[in-house]
Amino acid sequence: MVRVRLESSRDRDDAISIGERGFVLEIVDASDSSHQLDAPVVVEHRNGDWIIRSEPKGESLRHSGSTIRIRSENPIRIADGDHRFSGVLHCIASDSGGWHLVEHVRMEDYIPGVLAGELYAGWNFSCYAAQAVAARSFACMEVQMRSHRDWDVVASPTSQAYVGITENRTAHEAQAMTRGMVLSWNGQLVPGYYSSCCGGLAAVAVDQIGPSPVNDIPPLEGHDGRDPCTKSPLYTWEIDRSARTLHRRFQAWATHRGDGRMRRLTSVQSIDVHQRNPHGRPNVLRITDRGGRTADLTIPEFLEACNYRGAGAPKSDFKPLWSGWATGSVDRGRIVLAGHGFGHGVGLCQYGAQELGTRGKSFREILNWYYPESEIHSGW
Repeated sequence: MVRVRLESSRDRDDAISIGERGFVLEIVDASDSSHQLDAPVVVEHRNGDWIIRSEPKGESLRHSGSTIRIRSENPIRIADGDHRFSGVLHCIASDSGGWHLVEHVRMEDYIPGVLAGELYAGWNFSCYAAQAVAARSFACMEVQMRSHRDWDVVASPTSQAYVGITENRTAHEAQAMTRGMVLSWNGQLVPGYYSSCCGGLAAVAVDQIGPSPVNDIPPLEGHDGRDPCTKSPLYTWEIDRSARTLHRRFQAWATHRGDGRMRRLTSVQSIDVHQRNPHGRPNVLRITDRGGRTADLTIPEFLEACNYRGAGAPKSDFKPLWSGWATGSVDRGRIVLAGHGFGHGVGLCQYGAQELGTRGKSFREILNWYYPESEIHSGW
């Protein structure tokens, strides 16, 4: 079972609409007492109580406790969205305020919804099957770490894109053929990190994801050689920004982070590669100002700084970078950031996997390329 956070009330002013007209929902409180309401219902959490009412002016229920469950014999639509979900929905009050809507769904029912959300419908089966093993491995690692939170994954690229129930036939076939398969190394579960396009060179997990011991293993150290992801529209890209505005954004980020390296820069003159990983992919960039002062940022730090939109950041001249692998120099007050890839570049590259599948590679060969020294383990 995997717990997927579908919505957070903070994103929707507390109230969330659940279900659609013509269906019945069962509401179960903390004492396992259940009531039925005609859908759709609006759920709110006020002063420690759950308030659930049928729309537009139907029956209303009130329950105390930190959690209620919503289930139905039919798929459930959330907030008039395009997707439907088959699991049991848990409404969970947050200690910090607000509440979360979390679907409890079987792992093998979850995987097709991830494949349909992450890959294009016309892509080949080998790519889908490799992605299924990677996605399952990622989710299983998140499940192992579940003790400190009320969900395992989020239904967005923050974790994995997930669309709930899908009619994508290739997604279901890939899930069925790889059922229970996960990546392993030395008896350990390998988190199946992946991104849309690595830009041609593999990243290393401890550089891009974090220094956790689960990341410091050979399958997540990347592969040698160029990756065949050149057909991605974001294999290379350019973003033009005002140097002055970019400097202000850097300063706001530095203030937020308490980063003295960036605070002391008076302007931005150039952004260059300072260090590369063993595969040639940059992992540290050097920002130089007009006075020759420098600050070195890791790729994740640089991406966060360039895309920072918090307190003090300018509101104008903002187009987010697709990845942190970008360089550039100032000319007439503008800086053109020349970038590579979309995402962190660790593990499977989706565009590369699609190309390898097109060339006749099996899903096992694709996984061996992206996760060196890993094995495929049958978890169930």
